[in-house]
Amino acid sequence: MAGERVALITTRSVGENERNVFLRESEIRSLISTLGLNVVCHQSFTIKKENPVTFLGKGQVEEAVEWARAFDAEEVILDAFLSPRVEMNLEAAFSLPVSDREAVIEAIFFQNAHSREARLQIEKARALYEKPRLIFREANLSQQRGGVRGAKGEGEKELELERRTIEERIKSLDRELETLKKTRSVQRQKREKTGIFTFALTGYTNAGKSTLLNRLTSSTVLAEDKLFATLDTTTRALTLPSGQKVLVSDTVGFIQNLPHSLIEAFSSTLEEALSSDAVIIVADASHPDSVKCYETTMGTLTELGAKDKVKLVVINKVDSIYDDISYSFLKSQGIPTVETSMKTGEGIEELLSFMEKTTDEIFETIFLRLPYSSPILGELSRKEEIVDVKYEDYSIKVKARVRKTEKNRYIDWIEA
Repeated sequence: MAGERVALITTRSVGENERNVFLRESEIRSLISTLGLNVVCHQSFTIKKENPVTFLGKGQVEEAVEWARAFDAEEVILDAFLSPRVEMNLEAAFSLPVSDREAVIEAIFFQNAHSREARLQIEKARALYEKPRLIFREANLSQQRGGVRGAKGEGEKELELERRTIEERIKSLDRELETLKKTRSVQRQKREKTGIFTFALTGYTNAGKSTLLNRLTSSTVLAEDKLFATLDTTTRALTLPSGQKVLVSDTVGFIQNLPHSLIEAFSSTLEEALSSDAVIIVADASHPDSVKCYETTMGTLTELGAKDKVKLVVINKVDSIYDDISYSFLKSQGIPTVETSMKTGEGIEELLSFMEKTTDEIFETIFLRLPYSSPILGELSRKEEIVDVKYEDYSIKVKARVRKTEKNRYIDWIEA
């Protein structure tokens, strides 16, 4: 972003609910704060009809310009999605850089991306965001400076070069991401061959997914009280009380009005939710609009085709419930719920118990008696989960967890 001193502009529709306005304004302020920027002035305008030239009305733009100058703002952020044309017109009016909601979210993603794949993904998203803006600037310049017999000015040539560079970079990024996608696919196939059950933690950004993963697996995944602290999918092994091993993945958080370019750019990361055996939604009971957060999560999962994999809603931070009505709503969605608090440890045992019951839908515990010469023990160790092995005088007694679809492979050795 351009500077630390920000003039924030938010909008509301005619007759919009004040609570909705407050929550949207709180969220954009949190997004800006995550970037380390300081809102020095904030104006909220009622929009009856979007102005195709400047989004805001003429008088609203003039008022906003005066405020930005009075507070020595270095940048203007408008909580909306702006077309390249509107963005350019507003920058001309303010004589300051203007950023929209998409630019803010992309900047946060760029700030928090650590793995090579995540950085490539956000670079692609940024390139997709900048490309139409360059094309518009080029077209605008062409109209202003046609030149003799259509000859192009130096500025226009430079913009054309920039546009081609961006297009080539997008193609290059696509190739690199496709290679990484294939690698991820191979890793996933190897994981699936082991027969290990997988859970994906999903939910609104900052709902507590990373903290929950740390609590379950005694790991040290980065868990910060800020939006989009996690962008890279992290997978950890977990041994359930029964002795069964499972994998738990922490995925990128969702948010209202997530730019489509970011959904597309992070599709490979979000594939963890699609490829898992079960999805656990983590809902934040302390959020002022936990219902909307839940609905946003469910909507995104539906868009990804993973809605049917949702097996449980973890209502987190029940030590700080914000709204009893919203809390009751979360518990009445027809999906099993577990209430947790990472501060007190409440609900962790219940969650582990439910995870075991969920694996029972796909896995079954079987007892086998194998001769010492049998290759089955080796096959079980590669493809299934061996819980216990006892070597007796003339045979091997094995307790294993196998997928129900694979049970018949071992039917001849199962003890009654």
